[in-house]
Amino acid sequence: MGNSLESKKKTVELKSKIREFVFGIQDALISTVGLLAGVYQATQNQQVVIISGFAAAFTGALSMATGSYLSSKAQKEIFEKELRDQQEFVQNEPHRAQEGLLEALAEEGLSRENAYRVVRVFAKQKSVFIRTFQEKVLGIGSANLENPFRGAVVMYLSFMMGAFIPILPYVFLKGQFAFLASVAAAGSSLFLVGAFKNYLARKSISRGGFEFLVVALGSAALGWAIGSFFD
Repeated sequence: MGNSLESKKKTVELKSKIREFVFGIQDALISTVGLLAGVYQATQNQQVVIISGFAAAFTGALSMATGSYLSSKAQKEIFEKELRDQQEFVQNEPHRAQEGLLEALAEEGLSRENAYRVVRVFAKQKSVFIRTFQEKVLGIGSANLENPFRGAVVMYLSFMMGAFIPILPYVFLKGQFAFLASVAAAGSSLFLVGAFKNYLARKSISRGGFEFLVVALGSAALGWAIGSFFD
């Protein structure tokens, strides 16, 4: 039973890290396919398209990874300070802390009598009481404190992966075939990402895929229209 619960916990934690992967790859696919479509339509120069794509891939991946690291680090530091403050509060004012946990448990549907019993049991184990207080009263748990560097690495790699998909057809194909293959590759990849996301969320796989596909086609169409305007 213990191993099963530990395995389930690791699975939940892994799924929580999918956010960086999905966000990075879908942002790269959408932004890159739109950019390449616009540059191709405006210049009709495949070398310019390829250079623009690789430049956007590296700078975009670095920007996304840096943003992910800084935002996650700031959130982690704020949460950690709040946890320290509340730990001191529990230790210095235990009766007020117990009342706060009692109210939180009652709001979740537990009868006040049963909530009082639970609080009394938890109060005898200070470490358990502090963790429960932080999670139930503040809504902050260990799952909120992710590793900022790890998230940044996932974001960087997923963005690079997503950006290369619409770029490669321009490397190996020519002209209009490269443009159509780039849009098709980005669209099919986004369909798979959307389907995978909905699979994890136990929602309609086809709906998730088509939602992402529509966004990809819309981005390519917008990029093509902007390129036509500048052309």
